[in-house]
Amino acid sequence: MVVMTGLQVFTLTALARLLSPSDFGLMGMIMVVIGFAQSFADMGISNAIIQHQNTRMDQLSSLYWLNLLSGVTVYIIICVSAPLVVAFYEEPRLSRMIYLTALIFLITPLGQLFQSLMQKELMFEQLAKIEVACSIVNSIVSIVLAYNNFGVYALIWGQLARTLISVLLLSVRGWNYWQPRFHFTRSDLDGFLGFGVYQMGERTVNYLSANIDYLIIGHRMGPAALGYYTLAYQLAIFPLMKINPVITKVAFPIFSKIQSDNLRLQKGYCRIINIITTVSFPMMAGLFIVAPEFIDLFLGDQWLHSIIIVKILCVVGALKSLGNPVGSIILAKGKANIGFYFNIVAVTIVSVAVVIGSQWSATCVAAALLVAQVILFIFLQPIANNLINLRLSKYMVAIKSPFVCTLVMVAVAYILKAGIHSLNTLMIFALTVSVGMITYITVYYFIDKKRSMEFILMVRNN
Repeated sequence: MVVMTGLQVFTLTALARLLSPSDFGLMGMIMVVIGFAQSFADMGISNAIIQHQNTRMDQLSSLYWLNLLSGVTVYIIICVSAPLVVAFYEEPRLSRMIYLTALIFLITPLGQLFQSLMQKELMFEQLAKIEVACSIVNSIVSIVLAYNNFGVYALIWGQLARTLISVLLLSVRGWNYWQPRFHFTRSDLDGFLGFGVYQMGERTVNYLSANIDYLIIGHRMGPAALGYYTLAYQLAIFPLMKINPVITKVAFPIFSKIQSDNLRLQKGYCRIINIITTVSFPMMAGLFIVAPEFIDLFLGDQWLHSIIIVKILCVVGALKSLGNPVGSIILAKGKANIGFYFNIVAVTIVSVAVVIGSQWSATCVAAALLVAQVILFIFLQPIANNLINLRLSKYMVAIKSPFVCTLVMVAVAYILKAGIHSLNTLMIFALTVSVGMITYITVYYFIDKKRSMEFILMVRNN
């Protein structure tokens, strides 16, 4: 997680210097289409494999070939739909980019089932190594091509290189444990498609909920405005995108194994919430405080319009970090239908908020998104609590220490900035980050020594 976060920040910083806001905006438009299609790519079968505890070899072979067929189908649909996307965004340059990026769907299914099996068997050390290797390849390819004036195609080729390396590594590793046979029968899919359909529907509406802002900004304001928003989103939400999946990927298969034991689920869920907030709260608050200095120092003057958006999205990210683990509980309990119906409500609320905010600017979209996220959190949390009979007071205890420590850190950091405002930008940034980190760690240690020692041991063991 640490390597991935540092690598992504470095890559984003380098690419922000080499590419324009319009390049980021064009890639944002493309990834909305690709990400939406990924909701359908495996028909929700990956999580169904993890949730089912007894899967036969014949069933896995049938599911493997279904995955391949699904990927080819999605690729064809994207290529056929490309003119509609171009018309929606009124951006002719997108056509060729979409055809090229869609190749991801012909490559990914070759390794997807291996990844699901490795997750199911809790082989997260191997998966982590593969993910780090793929990210390094993506960064190298993207930066080298951007330096050589490939523009937005540097980002596209970086994604394709990442996908190809991922499939190769997953296949080599997974082939040692299981090899698909030339076997396919409809009866093998029973029990998987029902779960998968709800999971696919949930992913679809969830993705729309998470990306409706990209759609509306790109459509109404063009690639430059979307570029400012995209960079701000990647800065503010990126730590969440790297931290939460690492933990929820582990949580889902483990929760599935103990799905009938609510007491163990309560303990595990509260532990995960505590870990996530211990990391995400100070990161979001820290970025909120030093956003002007960070953008000025590392990204350049062309990105100054993103500062306010970054600050707003930091609060959105903190709220999202609390909501993400709920999905692991819902799926482990086999209640994919609940996730699907909730996300229909979520995409409706977010869509209304984004459409209202888009009447003015990308900053107003971010503010509207924050309001929507507050509303969703209020309704989402009780769902998980009810599924595992978790009392609200126990949940609040799990987030108490990170929340209090973050408040102290923010107060100290702002007092410090007020006192050193006459120094140069680099000194303000360095001192604020250093003092903020020391304050958070120190306060956390005195408030919760037990958790602090657990974190120290966790870091040493990894």
